[in-house]
Order: sequence, then C-alpha cells, then structure tokens
Amino acid sequence: MRYFFPKASFRAEAVAQGRNEWINYPEYDENVPGLFAARATIKPGMGHDFHLHPGREEIIYVLQGEIEQWVEKNCSRLSSGDAVTIPADCVHASFNAGTEDAVLFVVLAPAKSDAPLGIDVSDDEPWNALRNSAP
Repeated sequence: MRYFFPKASFRAEAVAQGRNEWINYPEYDENVPGLFAARATIKPGMGHDFHLHPGREEIIYVLQGEIEQWVEKNCSRLSSGDAVTIPADCVHASFNAGTEDAVLFVVLAPAKSDAPLGIDVSDDEPWNALRNSAP
C-alpha cells in the first residue's frame, strides 16, 4: 500500500480544457486508496462540459480562479476556497468563469468499478443548450 505520493509520481495528461495531474489513478497503480484524486487546470474560456460518473461521488475544491459550476440544472459561481459535492450519477459541468487558469482539487470515489470513469452527455438534451438558456 502506498501512503505518500510525491508530485513526481503524478500522472499528467493534457486535455482539451487544460491539464489533469492524477495524484492516484488505480488503472496505473494497484496500490492506491479507494479513490481518484487529481489537480485539474481549466484554461480561461474552457470547461469540462456536461458529464456524469456512473456509481461515483465527486467533490471539487477550487484552489485558484473562478468557475461556473453546474450540478444538474443548478448553477453557481465558485471561487478559491469554495467547494461542491456531486452525487453519483449526477450530471455536472465546470467552466472557467475568470481570466486566469482555474485550478481544482478533485476527488472521486469509489475508484474500483466496472463502469467507465465518466460519460459525456454534452451533446444530449437538455445539456447541449442549458448554458445558452441560463439567465
């Protein structure tokens, strides 16, 4: 069992909206706690569009910047020090609402599951038009 995760051990990946640095990712390391954890960076004007995590809960803590956070059809602006909890199977999205990188600490649990980590629903109704109809 690993207890310590130096930043040199993080698995970094470039994604369309910025960068994910996975602190632990069970697919690549069998000796991790029962959760996923990552530091996610979202560039200005970008976002992690509407998606869900089958059978997994999530918490997002804003380390830096400001995000437009959606949980189902509810939206709130979150800034450094704010957090959101997302129930399993709940559609959500995070968009950078500021002019600097938004940096998030993200935790999902449980890690082990036969379900995919995430399912993109951004092209499905009502999610494909929800941001355009928001006040």
